Parts: sequence; C-alpha cells; structure tokens
Amino acid sequence: MRRRAFTLIEMLVVIAIIAVLIGLLLPAVQKVREAVSRIKCANNLHQLGLAVQSYHDAYHVLPAARDPWPSPYSAQAHLLPFVEQANLQNIVNFKQTGPGDQTFSGGNAVAAAMTVNLFLCPSDGSVGVPGAPYAPSNYVCNVGTGMSGAGVYNGDYVTGDGVFLLNHPVNLNNILDGTAYTACMSEALIGDGSAPSSLTDVRRQALVLPGSTQTTPQACAAGATGGAFWSGNYNGNSWINGGYWATDYNHYLTPNAPACDCLNTANNYGLKAARSGHPGGVNLLLCDGSVRFVHDNVDPGTWRALGTRCGGEPVGDY
Repeated sequence: MRRRAFTLIEMLVVIAIIAVLIGLLLPAVQKVREAVSRIKCANNLHQLGLAVQSYHDAYHVLPAARDPWPSPYSAQAHLLPFVEQANLQNIVNFKQTGPGDQTFSGGNAVAAAMTVNLFLCPSDGSVGVPGAPYAPSNYVCNVGTGMSGAGVYNGDYVTGDGVFLLNHPVNLNNILDGTAYTACMSEALIGDGSAPSSLTDVRRQALVLPGSTQTTPQACAAGATGGAFWSGNYNGNSWINGGYWATDYNHYLTPNAPACDCLNTANNYGLKAARSGHPGGVNLLLCDGSVRFVHDNVDPGTWRALGTRCGGEPVGDY
C-alpha cells in the first residue's frame, strides 16, 4: 500500500498558519504580562502608602525628602521598619556623614547595596544603574510643583509645596487640599548608566547642571552649553540617597514628559518628572493611601494641582 505524506506546500502552509497564530498570541501575552506588572507596581505603592501612614502615626509628621546635609538619607530609608525591613535599617547609621559616596561607607554601604524588592517596579525591567554600587528605587516622593516662590520654578525642596520637604516636616493635617487630592509618591525609571555628550533616552537620562546651580527652566534650557552634561548615572541610582537623583520628583513636568529631567550635581534642586514603563501613564499614590493610574495626557494644571498640599486648586477629572 502506498503511504500518503505531506507535500512541501502543505508543510509550508501549516508553518505559515502557526507563525500567524504566534504573531497574534505574543502581543496578547505581552499585554497580560504588563497588566500583571502594573498591578504589582500599584500594590508596591499601596504598601508604601501604608508605611507612610504608619510612620506618621509614630512620629506625627512625614519623613523628609532628604535629611539635611551632610547626612542625605532618603524618606525610603526612614520607612524601612514599616515595610518589614527593620533589620536592614538597623545597619544604617543615620549619623554618619561625609562628602559624596563616603556617607555610605562601612555598614551604610552594605545596606545601600541591598536590593529592596518593594522599591522596584517590574515594568521597568532594570535591577540598577549599570556599574553603580548601590541598589536602586523606582518610587519617588512628591516635593510639589517645583515652585519655590511666586513664579519661580527650581524644584527647591526646602520651600516646596508638596508633602516631602527638607527642614519643614509635613503633618497630614497640613494637607489642606485633602489627602485624596494630593500626591504622595509616584514612579521614575532607573538610569541606563550612559554618560554621553548628548541625549539619547529622555526616560533614563538627565541633564545635570554643575554644583548647586538652581534648576530653573531657563538654566536647564541653557545648560547644554553652560557646563552641564547628559548622564544616565543619576536617575534612581540608590534608594538610600535622598534627593532628586534617586528618590524625589515634582509635578513641574507631566508624566513621561518628552522634555528631559534637569538635575544638578549637588542633588539639591531638580525638575524631575514621574516616569514609568507602563504604556500611557504612571501609577500615583495619593496621601489617603489610594493608588490611581494617571495618563500621560493629563491636563498640566490638574497634574500640578495634585502636587500641592495646600494650593487651594480644584482638581479636575484625571
């Protein structure tokens, strides 16, 4: 009896059908994977919101955006006991001081190098700035709109209008706009480790101005020709280090803005946007502990209104 076999054409047709099915399936799988990551990211922020509330219950104020220099420890470092990381905080010496990374020598360097999974959003896909010695953070604290005076935008967190400041502890009772209408924390992407002479990825690089230069829009616009440089070594580079480099942001720019973040080497001023790996927007933790997804096309006025603690602005739909 003659055995019937597949012809070459039949095999090619079957292979083509399988390829089409895989092509249709992969985007669906990727969408499901991203949806899971976004939910995980929102849950991380919710847990941080509970930690902020617990810290406030214990100390009656919110932690500082950054402890005063020369001890630049972050709000995240102070929240460790409230996210089941008391053992990690026990090896941090908050009294240790020193210039630059010397602050994080000894036990502090050991602590700073330890990854805290709660501080990482799975949608970013990064485990740290390439070549950096410390563990990163995707979650950043709201300093406000970036305004430090009438019409002056420079990101100063001493006179900021947000909820995480320096030398000016904020009590939840100070949030006159209402905790349900005031941003607490959001997301930022981790740097790619690049130090090029020009911008290649606005999401992971920043324009860095020299020294303590105030990061006004004018200075940032002129910065590329005024001693500044582009770098992917700053964003999110260490959860222990307070300041705009790693653990703070403001609402001057809208989420995932096409404009670049603008920092300085002293880490005391910045115009830094909320950014994420989620298509279309960022997760936002409000001061009442709830988490909302805010789209990139949010009205700029609404976004800035969410950044203030007592601006008196009405917050529209977002």
